[in-house]
Amino acid sequence: MPSRKPFLFVCIVLLSVLFAESCVIGNSLNLLPQSGKADFEEKLIAGRDQEKIVIISIEGMISDDSKETFFGTSTESMVARIKESLKYAERDPDVKGVILKINSPGGTVTASDIIYQEVLKFKNRKSIPVFAGFMDTAASGAYYIAMATDAIGAHPTTVTGSVGVIMSGINVKEGLDKIGVKDQSFTSGPNKALGSPTTEMTAEQRKILQSIIDSLYGRFFEIVKKGRPNVGETRLKEICDGRIFTAEQAKKEGMIDFIGYFDDFVYQMMQHPKFQGNRAGNPRVITYQRGKGRVDNIYQATEGNKNPFSLGIADKILGTGTNAKFLYLWDL
Repeated sequence: MPSRKPFLFVCIVLLSVLFAESCVIGNSLNLLPQSGKADFEEKLIAGRDQEKIVIISIEGMISDDSKETFFGTSTESMVARIKESLKYAERDPDVKGVILKINSPGGTVTASDIIYQEVLKFKNRKSIPVFAGFMDTAASGAYYIAMATDAIGAHPTTVTGSVGVIMSGINVKEGLDKIGVKDQSFTSGPNKALGSPTTEMTAEQRKILQSIIDSLYGRFFEIVKKGRPNVGETRLKEICDGRIFTAEQAKKEGMIDFIGYFDDFVYQMMQHPKFQGNRAGNPRVITYQRGKGRVDNIYQATEGNKNPFSLGIADKILGTGTNAKFLYLWDL
C-alpha cells in the first residue's frame, strides 16, 4: 500500500501558506476583522531639522486591488495608500520634498496611470520636488509612474525599463480535445469570449486585442517622451521596445538621471532648484505608516502592515489570479 506521507506533507504545506497569508507577522497576529484603518504616523528615519523629506514606497505589483485574508481582514490598496500619503504630505508645511522609493516590476495599466496622475497633481498643488528612487527593479508600470517625477535616481544594481504592454494568456483547446473535454459556453456574440483559453482565437479577435495593446503602448510611449525630453524621439522608439536596462545602461540612454544610494538621492534633492529648504541642513527623512511599529532605516520604509507572504506564494500554488488584465509589467 503506497505511503500517505507525501500527500499529508503537501496538505500541511498548503495549509501553512494559507495561514501565513492570513496573518500579519510582526507586532501582532491580526486574526479578527478590523472596522477601519489606523491614522498615518510619521516614522523618523534620519535627520533632526524641522524640515522634512517624505519617503513613499511603491513595492510589488502595482494594483488598485485590496486583499482580503482568510480571516476577513483586508489590506489597503496601493493606489489608495499612495493617494492618502500624498494628501498627508501636502497638508504639512514642513515637507520640502518627496522621494518615491520604487521596487516594482509594474502592474495594471489603470493603477499605474492613476498613481502617475496623483503625483502630477500633488506637484502642481505643493510645488516641491518629487524624486523617484529605484531599488532592485523599477520596470514597466513602475517606470511609467516615475515619469511624473522631477528626477530619477537608481541604485547601481537596479534593473529598469520594460516600456510596453502585455496581456498574458494560454490556449488549452488542443489538450482538452485529446481528453474529450469541450467548451460549451454560450455567448451573445462571436467576440464575447475573446481570449478564452478553451477556444481558438480568430484573426479578427487577434486584431482586436492587438489594437488595444497598441493603443495602450502609444499612451505609455507619449508619457515617456514627455518625462524624458532630452532623449530624441527616434532613439526613444528604438529602446522603448520592452527591453530592460541596468542602471548604467539606463543612464547612458537618458532614461534615468543619476546613480547612487539613498543618501545620494536625498543630497540630490536638496540641490534641486525646486527645493525650498535649507540646502546645507539636515532635514528629517520620514515615512508614513499606519499603526505602531519602528522604522530604523530607509530600507524599512515599506508599505505599512504589508504581509510578507502576499507576494503571490499561495496565488502561484493555487492559481487564484485568473482575471484577464492589460499590464504594464515585466514578468518572466
